[in-house]
Amino acid sequence: MEERDLLECCGSIKFASEMASASPFSSLQHALDVASNTWCNKINVHSWLIALNAHTNICEKSPFSHAFYTNTPMDSITEEIYALSVQYLQKHGFPYFTISSEWDADVILMDLKTSVKTKPSCEFEWARRKQLIIIKQYIARFFQKKGYIRSTTESPETQAAVKDFDLNKKPFWKDNLDPIAREKARQFCEIWYPGEYYV
Repeated sequence: MEERDLLECCGSIKFASEMASASPFSSLQHALDVASNTWCNKINVHSWLIALNAHTNICEKSPFSHAFYTNTPMDSITEEIYALSVQYLQKHGFPYFTISSEWDADVILMDLKTSVKTKPSCEFEWARRKQLIIIKQYIARFFQKKGYIRSTTESPETQAAVKDFDLNKKPFWKDNLDPIAREKARQFCEIWYPGEYYV
């Protein structure tokens, strides 16, 4: 992997340089292990902040850009997300971002309401962990694209490839979750119980 490959998933030049120097990797798991070690132990806080600030502010994404360019009013949920994203940036010093590229206004709004109340030190650690997940997901897709691993789809197979475990996971301890609660539970398990539960 070259620096330009890594910069697509992480805005830290230091991280990309360290990963490129360690390349080539003998396997997906080797690449993921090096990525974790590099992200957690070989770059400093300044590099983490550069990576976090490389994310596009959510208020610059759809549907905000659509509303701006078409001069159409935003609905109440979108307006609230916009206002909270500004508060988030002002409080934490980096833009709010999600692990998933999909736009789910209800999930984003619920997460933002919690995040703007979180202590900056705790939110920084959470954002740091989210960025590492994004890095691992990108590396897994990179290996799959190059034909180094079998074909996968986004969920749950790519997540399985990212963490290098099979799909024989324990069921989540709560049943009958609505879509919003299920997404939150999935994100929670990704961070705190990787590979242990299927939500």
